[in-house]
Amino acid sequence: MKKEDGYFRFIFRKPQLVDWIVIAVVVTLGCLINTIWYPYPRTMGDSFGYLWSAIRDEFTYLRPFGYSFYLQLVHVFSDSLYSVIVSQALIYTLSLGLFLLAVKKFWPPMKRWRFVVFEVVAALSPSAIFMLNTILSDTLQCSLVFLMIAMVIVMIKEESWLAMGIYVLALFASFNTRYTSEFFPLAFIPVLALKGKRIFRIVSIALTVVAFALFYVQRTNNMEKTSGQKQFSTGFEGWQLASNAIHMIPFLDEEEKANMPKDKDLRELHQFVTGFEKAHGKIASSTKNGKEATASFIWEYDSPLKQYFFRKVGDNNYGNEWIVIGTKLFKKYGKWLILSHPGSFIKYYLIPNTKQAFFTTRNEVVFGDENVPAGKAEVVDWFDVPKDLVLTPRGQGLGNALKPVLPWIELATWLIMLASVVVMFASGKKVKFPRDTKLVLWVLFLFGVIYYGAVTFASPIALRYWMPMHAVKLVFAWIAVNETLRIRASQAR
Repeated sequence: MKKEDGYFRFIFRKPQLVDWIVIAVVVTLGCLINTIWYPYPRTMGDSFGYLWSAIRDEFTYLRPFGYSFYLQLVHVFSDSLYSVIVSQALIYTLSLGLFLLAVKKFWPPMKRWRFVVFEVVAALSPSAIFMLNTILSDTLQCSLVFLMIAMVIVMIKEESWLAMGIYVLALFASFNTRYTSEFFPLAFIPVLALKGKRIFRIVSIALTVVAFALFYVQRTNNMEKTSGQKQFSTGFEGWQLASNAIHMIPFLDEEEKANMPKDKDLRELHQFVTGFEKAHGKIASSTKNGKEATASFIWEYDSPLKQYFFRKVGDNNYGNEWIVIGTKLFKKYGKWLILSHPGSFIKYYLIPNTKQAFFTTRNEVVFGDENVPAGKAEVVDWFDVPKDLVLTPRGQGLGNALKPVLPWIELATWLIMLASVVVMFASGKKVKFPRDTKLVLWVLFLFGVIYYGAVTFASPIALRYWMPMHAVKLVFAWIAVNETLRIRASQAR
């Protein structure tokens, strides 16, 4: 009997060439259409930060250095502005292909055409396609998520040491690309602890911990070099926590507002924020009277947090003071507010933000319409771009046509996943999944819960944050339904 191919042989076999072509064609066509309308990579303030760090080879406290390192790596091979688009598209295609072929390998389709349709739908994530020509870390992070989960699936099914090595490298790269990745091991470790020989389980978990420990040391050292503060915290999470918590301030009654913290500094800050809101109504207006979540309180000069910051520390040594006040005061204030009024926090921040997770109307950056991209000087310095070139889109027709559709696509993926769960439970005790399949479904479910929980709690939702979950939800649905149909077909014979 011919020995069955392992995953790493399987992906190079001739039958899988069609899959690679299908995925590559979908991504390429998406990129071409996108680039026709938006010929230059779109940017925002964060783009300027990534380029600033890449040009100066310097870590900043606002974001990880990973994407800046990626820009440096691309720049070694080409200084064309399009090198970012092409390289991000290639990495996205490769990682998505590895993810979907893991599904094909271990849960093969009963009919070939069904898997081709599945590949097309999985590859056609609108937010991912549109973000491919954007100077932001979202596309790279999405690709790393696909690679990590694909390798975890291979580790569960084949106990592959090669897959383990790739998984650890992707996890470490992800830590350095987006800070929300710090929570990913919570999804992987419980499942890895349940599968494989004892030595395989111990090593996989140990390497996961080592990857995080190295990242912890690296970031702490970078913080010390950049700001003089030897700490893991960048201060940003403190600003985020306080910004999210003050969403409730306009809607607390007088008795709740009178509940003051015992700490003198916290009490002073709380009195300032409540007094500022009473005078200016900034929080209520920015949240549309409690109906939306916003990140503007971190950035806008006339927000209560920024006003308190400038009145407290002035403009001197902005970066260091921003870190200190975020790490110490704002983090404590956010925790105190949330723990003191958990119901109000849920009502005025978590619920509006969670609604956006299921029906995402905030398109931030996905359709760029800036005449001059943020940080154009950095774009001109870093890439081979004429200084007098006007970096504009060729129109808003595509964006205007698709904006109303995108929230429905996000909702559709949720409904597909929900339908797959219904199919599983409707089959009841008649269908019993193999243990490996259960573990993979658990890892997808846990990752989804942790990803959505971390992103929803940490930041106001925008469509670009959900890029990885488009394919993850569809993969969950494919495995659940395909395995159910396979088992029922075998029982009917």
